[in-house]
Amino acid sequence: MKIFSASALFQTSILLYLLAAIAALVFIKQQKWDNIISNIICIIAAIFGIAASLMKILVEDMPINISIFHSTIPFISVELRIDHLSAFFVLSLSLLVVCVSLYSIGYISHYIGKRKVGLFNFLYSAFILSMFLVMTSGNAVFFLLTWEAMSLLSYFLVVFESEHEENQAAGTLYIIMTHVGTAFLMVGFMMMYSYTQSFDMFGSSADIPILAKNAMFIMFLIGFGTKAGVIPFHIWLPCAHPAAPSNVSALMSGIMIKTAIYGMLRFIFTYLGVQSTWWGALIIVLGIFSSTLGVSYAFVMANIKKLLAYSSIENIGIIFIGLGIGFIAQAQGHLTVSALAIIASLFHSFNHTLFKGSLFLGAGSIQYATHTKNMEELGGLIKKMPLTALFVLGGALSAASIVPFNGFIGEWLTYQSLFANIVPGQAALNILSILSVAVLAMTGAMAAASFVKLFGISFLGLPRSEQALQAKEVPCVMNIGTGILVTLCLFIGLFPLPILKVVDKVVLNLMGTSLIGQLQGGLLIAYYPLQISGNVISPLLFFVVLVAVILFALLVIRIIGGKYSERKYGTWDCGFEALNSRMQYSAAGFSNPIEIVFKILFRPSRKLKVEGKLAYHPESIEYTTVWESIFEKHLYNPIFYVIKMLSRRTKFIIQTGSIHSYLLYIFVVVLVLMMYNTFV
Repeated sequence: MKIFSASALFQTSILLYLLAAIAALVFIKQQKWDNIISNIICIIAAIFGIAASLMKILVEDMPINISIFHSTIPFISVELRIDHLSAFFVLSLSLLVVCVSLYSIGYISHYIGKRKVGLFNFLYSAFILSMFLVMTSGNAVFFLLTWEAMSLLSYFLVVFESEHEENQAAGTLYIIMTHVGTAFLMVGFMMMYSYTQSFDMFGSSADIPILAKNAMFIMFLIGFGTKAGVIPFHIWLPCAHPAAPSNVSALMSGIMIKTAIYGMLRFIFTYLGVQSTWWGALIIVLGIFSSTLGVSYAFVMANIKKLLAYSSIENIGIIFIGLGIGFIAQAQGHLTVSALAIIASLFHSFNHTLFKGSLFLGAGSIQYATHTKNMEELGGLIKKMPLTALFVLGGALSAASIVPFNGFIGEWLTYQSLFANIVPGQAALNILSILSVAVLAMTGAMAAASFVKLFGISFLGLPRSEQALQAKEVPCVMNIGTGILVTLCLFIGLFPLPILKVVDKVVLNLMGTSLIGQLQGGLLIAYYPLQISGNVISPLLFFVVLVAVILFALLVIRIIGGKYSERKYGTWDCGFEALNSRMQYSAAGFSNPIEIVFKILFRPSRKLKVEGKLAYHPESIEYTTVWESIFEKHLYNPIFYVIKMLSRRTKFIIQTGSIHSYLLYIFVVVLVLMMYNTFV
């Protein structure tokens, strides 16, 4: 094995993550050094991961096989297998870990002396390692074990601040939903073994009949869709992400939910092979609902981290739309369109890791300085925290897909794949593609409005609370971690070609089709040259025209307006002696028009509390709006009620307290299994 081979670098990265977890326990009593040492080791491990991933994708073509533990006992051996797809997701993970670990050196300092920092850093390092192993597992059994480890470790991180009841409730909901998803994955893996006598996820599924493949597709879609947070399996995500510490939220939203995207590509796209167009159509429908409802709920949130969590659901919906188009085109043999759609999904997944990671870190900085996540208690932070404001603005522009940030490129390629999928002779699929285009346009506008709300209500205007008034800029190391991510968002938006070449290499290895030669526009803006009814779609031309119009308008204003002179006046206060924070827009007021339009979705109820005896001059008025989750009320609550009712009725039969009954149950189960193995 070469010292500087990709294989050696991957193994070094794994060992360093393991060392970071051990160091967190060794230095558990010296909390300050524990925090610094474990995070620095994680940064070094992630740098090795970046180097290994790039080397694997750009230089080495053959998959890497690493045997960690070998045994003659079936399914006990632990082996890693790293191809281009695995390396790409490890690259995303590693980039995020560098920035989050750097940020954590400052962020976790406010826990020192108050909580068990060593335990947190152990869970943090082990969580990163578990995600690394999920992306590089060589067989389905080891994949499932690391998947379960990832879920359990993230659960303990979600409930780290366990004194808050809402955090405990969020953790309970998360662990229930993640195990529901795992149960479906287990069924899919058992079906895999029953037909192929193998858990090799890189093997062939040719022996599996089409009906079984359809069933396995549903199992995998539900299992991975639950982890991704796609609607209607999303209810854990807006609860768990706000409950976790912000550096953990950045990892969970930035990369953990992407392990589901990896799983779908690994087990459905490559292992099963896309068999029917309805697979892709179903994925698109889930993507449409997720993007539309996710951004709608994000817009009405006053809690910053809940807004970001629902925004992640929206972006997962966009990724699902791209995956759905890729699946449909693959089933129909349109390999170029399929490659374009998969590139769009992978590229947007990578972009989302960067900008959503930066936004959750920005939210953590706000909470660090003000001790609140509620936008109604913020305002005026741009003067108190100028660097944090700059980085949150950059992340928000990218999340809103504003040129020239990277969020625009991923969504534009998704648009291109949707247009390319519109061909004569498939009316239903064409309607679905056109509907997806309309949905992306609407979600883009609402996403922009959501982040205008986040930035405007939090950073502009006057402080609404004493915490906001007394806020100070966070430690430099926190801003460096956030700033690196935002800088990458801007750089990739301006120069997307290097990352597109990496993604294209992954898709070439995945499906044998390269698209980089057809992506035009150089380093500035890349676009796919489509001829739709004689019209050429070119974002580069749009960008140039937009800049030219702005410059021309400024020039005309300067010429007509003459010499510029500055005059300063006080802000018009409508006759009041002075403006105050109660006269400016609130988060609820900003989102109220949309809340009214989508009343059937939010089902808002309003409460008015008036204190004071005088009718026209009360001492105080408190106005609150409460909305309900239609999925919890109309889907999950009935399911929970049925399960609870059945459990109460069957516990008297099953939980008899008699050892003889329990032995009888075991005997019957063993007998059934023996009969199954005999006759099947």
